[in-house]
Formats: sequence, C-alpha cells, structure tokens
Amino acid sequence: MNAQSQIYLPKLTLINKSLIIISAAVFIIDFIMAKSGMGSLSTLMGLSAQRVFDGHIYSLITYPFLSQSIIEVILNCLMLWLMGSEFEANWGQKRYLKFILTTVLGGAILYLGVVALFFQNSVIYSYPLTGFAGIVGALCLAYAVIYPDRIFSFLMIIPVKAKYFCMILVVISLYQGIASPTGVGAWGQLGAIASAYLFMIVISHRNFKTLADKMSKMTQVRTAKKSKAKLSIVKDDNDGPPKYWQ
Repeated sequence: MNAQSQIYLPKLTLINKSLIIISAAVFIIDFIMAKSGMGSLSTLMGLSAQRVFDGHIYSLITYPFLSQSIIEVILNCLMLWLMGSEFEANWGQKRYLKFILTTVLGGAILYLGVVALFFQNSVIYSYPLTGFAGIVGALCLAYAVIYPDRIFSFLMIIPVKAKYFCMILVVISLYQGIASPTGVGAWGQLGAIASAYLFMIVISHRNFKTLADKMSKMTQVRTAKKSKAKLSIVKDDNDGPPKYWQ
C-alpha cells in the first residue's frame, strides 16, 4: 500500500490532551452518578435555552464535555487527536484555544437562537445540548480547507482525500442530528462550523493581521516592567549644571 494512503498520526498536543482527559473524566463521573441514582451531569452542565435564560451562563462553555455514549467519546476524542493536534502544532496554543472557544460559543449561540425562536413552547426548550459534535465539525471544515488533498484511510480501508473525508464526517453528523428526536442539536453543529469558517477568514485577512500586530505591540509596551533604577542629580561643588545622572 502506498505510504500516502496510510493514516496520519500527529503528536497529541497539550490542549487536545486536556480536552480528551476532561471529556473522559466527565463521562465516567456522569456514568457513575447515573448508575447510583444521583441524577445526570447533563442537568448541570448541558446547554438548554431555559437554563441559560435563567442565568446559568457557564453552560455555554461546559456543554461540549458531556457525551451520551462511550462510542461518542472515543470517536470525538479520536478526531480531536487526528485533526486538532495538527492545528495546535501549527497555529500555537493561543490561537488554537481561541478557535475552540469561538466554535463552542458560535454553536451555542445559534442553537439557543433557533430554540428560542421556534421551540419556546416545546420540550426542546429545556432539553440540554451536549457533546463535541460542533468542535469536530469545525475541525473538519478547517482541515478540509487547509489540507484538502491529504490522504486518509476511510474505514481503515478506502483511501480518500481529506476534503471528502471531512465532508463525509460532517454529513454523517448532521444526518444523525437531524434524524434523531432531538435533531435541533444539528443547529449547534452548524453554528460551530459557520463560526470556524468566519474565524479562518478573519485571521487570514491582511487588515486583521496588521491590527493584531499593533495591538500586540501596544500590549507589550503597557505590560513592560518599569525600571527600578532611581535617578538623582549629582551637582558639582561649584553649583554648575549637572554632569551626569546616576
């Protein structure tokens, strides 16, 4: 088999490793709580319009760490490793973290908007959105844009270009979301994908780069440490002008 058709395995990077560990830990805790009759973490960490409008703003960030099944955890964490680590290594941790936060918030905002407009009197209004589906969809879009011709092995057998591989994953995820009883969750993934696209447009724009460089320089100047040296004037005995500073 040609080496190009083999699966590319990047090094697992810090932010993705942290996301995977948190996701796995939350799933285990949620599983233990459910089996012991203590309820579910989805009622605390899941994103629902009712809870957000009641003041639980933190759920805008916590909802991706919840998963419905062990298969979902494995697949999502695998995609974070295969695609997310590539971006974190090339973009740096700071930009990659901004990308993740943008997609998480973008998905949450669109989901809440759709639910608030069309499902206010439905059970979906209080149904929690969970999972990494939005982040994975956003990573698929970014990967297909940046590495369109890289070869993956679809189902470990069929060699396929990254742009088609990622399209297949996004379509499957959207189909599962739309076909399920809680299909409105697909809007969360669409919001994350749209946010990822806008993020990539913004950071690649020349004017944005110029503004970012100026803001970075201004920040460095403001945060620069002030010198601790104390200046005083040393006068000559003849009371003339100062010769030097010390």
